[in-house]
Amino acid sequence: MGKYRASGRLIIGGQEFQTDAPIVNFREGPRWDATLETCIATETDPNPFALCKMQAPGKYSPYDGDGGRTATVRYQPRHSLRQKQWNNGLNAPYDAAKQVIRQFMIHHDGCATADMCFSVLQNERGLSCHFLVDNDGTIFQTLDLALEGWHGSELNASSIGVELCNRGDAAKEPVYYSKRNMKRDVKPCKINNHLIRSFNFTEEQRDAMQRLARALLRLLPNLPAEYPQSSPGQQALVTLPFGDISRFSGYIGHYHLTSNKWDPGPWDFKEFCQKIRGAFCWPAFPRGEPAKKEQTQPVVPDQSSAVKDEADMLYALNEARADGGYFPVGPWGEARLWHGGIHLAAAERSKVFAPFPGRLVAARMAPSSPIGSVNFVLLRHEMRLAERKLEFYSLYMHLADEVANEPLEWLGKARTTKDGKPRELKRGEVWLLDEAVEAGSMIGRVGVAGPGDLAKAQIHVELFSNSDLFEAMVGVPWETVDGTSGGRFCDAPRINTVIDTNRDDTLSREELKSFYSAGAGAAMHYLVTRHVSEWTAEPNWGEALRLPKDFRKMRPEAIDTLVSEQITPGLWWDERVAAHCRLPSDGVVHHYHPISFVRWLNEKLIDAAAQAGPSDIDPNQAGEVPPGITDDRDGVGMVSTDAFVEDTCNEKLTLKELVLGFDAPECGP
Repeated sequence: MGKYRASGRLIIGGQEFQTDAPIVNFREGPRWDATLETCIATETDPNPFALCKMQAPGKYSPYDGDGGRTATVRYQPRHSLRQKQWNNGLNAPYDAAKQVIRQFMIHHDGCATADMCFSVLQNERGLSCHFLVDNDGTIFQTLDLALEGWHGSELNASSIGVELCNRGDAAKEPVYYSKRNMKRDVKPCKINNHLIRSFNFTEEQRDAMQRLARALLRLLPNLPAEYPQSSPGQQALVTLPFGDISRFSGYIGHYHLTSNKWDPGPWDFKEFCQKIRGAFCWPAFPRGEPAKKEQTQPVVPDQSSAVKDEADMLYALNEARADGGYFPVGPWGEARLWHGGIHLAAAERSKVFAPFPGRLVAARMAPSSPIGSVNFVLLRHEMRLAERKLEFYSLYMHLADEVANEPLEWLGKARTTKDGKPRELKRGEVWLLDEAVEAGSMIGRVGVAGPGDLAKAQIHVELFSNSDLFEAMVGVPWETVDGTSGGRFCDAPRINTVIDTNRDDTLSREELKSFYSAGAGAAMHYLVTRHVSEWTAEPNWGEALRLPKDFRKMRPEAIDTLVSEQITPGLWWDERVAAHCRLPSDGVVHHYHPISFVRWLNEKLIDAAAQAGPSDIDPNQAGEVPPGITDDRDGVGMVSTDAFVEDTCNEKLTLKELVLGFDAPECGP
């Protein structure tokens, strides 16, 4: 692109990562290095030393330092990475840096070119931003992402920032681009209730940002493709309370932080995030895999009536066809044992999809057990629903073996580390991974599982969270049932009494099948059940099955055989896996019917979009940027208040403690 050859190499914690984004990093073009404590000659300003001030030999302060500063540095180490072993944070490694970056602030620079923007930041104001995106989409990386740029004041410590080249105010300077023989569309926008006639961003810039964001999704696990919302799925176009925006993880604009900024103006956060996070899908095709190849994903419809119809088909794949694997009780169709998910009957090796964007954090491919496949994939999801943050997991058990087949995309990536080195994945072991997965990605194929005559092609789908996602939420259909007192068995009258028709305090295969096949399972569709996961070894399965009367007809040795053949091969939830996946070690979590969850969340988005109405802005009503509102070429306040303050925090923290989010005691809150 342009006169610079983009290598695509992105630098985080001193490591280079190959991407398909058009990146020119500061190692490749030294004059784009924002860590240099000097002014730098640019095409815009060939002789900045006429105005820059020398503070020491070879060190120059900017000539109009932000807030009147005379310092020569234009960045600082991130607050939580300032440890002695990392040269007070100047050499923090990738593994540490990736844990603390959770926001990406998008700006527009008010300039004609990226060269002009860099000149303003480095030579004039003494500021910095991690990326500059030129008119043609070339991305200039000016800082290692492990370092803190000065672009977003008090959010600098947890964010990275980009300056998109855009003059901005099209009402004030309508011929700005045409007199430079450049083309730029005009798009009105509404920021903090100000209608502004703005220059738009180029297609090349949007494409470059999408490529960069997809790379960051893989490399930065705590930076999800989310955006501030005013209502479910609707972009917030106002400044948010600092407490809200400081806790937010995802992509934000400068105006979300401060009301005297309007950048990045017409940038469409909703469209941008939707393109990089994929299409929300069902975990399987409701009608079976289509014969026509045009439909490659079971995308959730955008009409509530169609969503309901397809959800009903998926309920039937479980309750009318699976012969068991019900929610929230009845694994393999019998007993009061808790069952956190559902079994969907489907054709063998039919495709299984990720319903939401997330991170694939654990998986296993192993030899078949006496009950068939014990292969699984576990995804962790982080999403926004208006102001509410939803963190949850989805599990796909009894998958077909993919090791000997053409590898799935995630499996191919998992066999290579982030920096391109081969990784060994041992068959039969639980693999601890961290791979970004788009919504609608194929994550596996249906395998065969089930004891005895129940063996068939089916997939176990489960959705759970560490805390109750709907606690204190008004007007929702979800009903919480705490089942922890019964251990591995459900002792909740809300569930048992409606299924146990003979009132013997057990649940037989006949009772469960009769209940669910008759359509009565709808009474369970919106339960939130809190209990220990069936995938943990503790409480001890052998002891648990001996205690209640549900298995009283079985001899102890028969119970031991059942545990060793039907249960133990499928277990995977231990302390090692829990620590990596951010799960409780005791396995007690909140479970949701996965089809109901997908249905409910998509219906909320559909309803919110209908209530929001059309978002078009009358261009005739849009005008100049109001007085006192600026973009990033003018104004102050982009440096965090802790700049230049000596910091003794975190010197004693280990990397493990940092990853878990701990601060040293002297750091305070």
